[in-house]
Amino acid sequence: MTRQEIKVWAKEKIKGNMWTILGAILIASLVGNITTAVTVENEFVAFTLSIGGGILAFFMEIGLIRYMTNFINSKEATFELLFSKFKDWKQVIITYLHQFVMIFLFTLLLIIPGIIKGYGYALVSYILADDSTIDSKEALKLSEEMMKGHKWELFVFGLSFFGWHLLAIFTLGILEIWIMPYQQTATTKFLLNIKENYKKAPAQEPAEVI
Repeated sequence: MTRQEIKVWAKEKIKGNMWTILGAILIASLVGNITTAVTVENEFVAFTLSIGGGILAFFMEIGLIRYMTNFINSKEATFELLFSKFKDWKQVIITYLHQFVMIFLFTLLLIIPGIIKGYGYALVSYILADDSTIDSKEALKLSEEMMKGHKWELFVFGLSFFGWHLLAIFTLGILEIWIMPYQQTATTKFLLNIKENYKKAPAQEPAEVI
């Protein structure tokens, strides 16, 4: 499916389901960002809270992907799925920290390499959503392999929603009630397509992660 086909498909898919998807997005967002409500002056404690908040947000991101994947595939999508990855806490925490360190190191080189690395890891949470046994190194390596040739496509895909968000400003943000489910559904479908197309392609030797 082309970018435009995915967006048209997403608009049709969310009809009649907008409020439940919005609810899932808001729950994942509120739980994932709960530590931002805590204000501390100690820099070490603030940094620790930041890392903890990032880990919590990662758990909820994977849970939301599980929810959206079920919805997209017309399977039962319940809010319990949002919290379903907590049972694999060790895998999620180690992968998040590994990913965080890699992006941080590449950002130290220059901002752009860090951003590119982040796009290369776009499918890490999708991989973890499906696999409870894969280790962090393999998950990062596999995501980079899957995203080869697609990082720019993902950037452009995200940018294509800019006009909608700009328009939402003129509705005092009310339009975001529709935009959030629409964008989440379209983006999840876009990335799932990349993941599925990779599985269908001839086997390739994954590149080594630095």
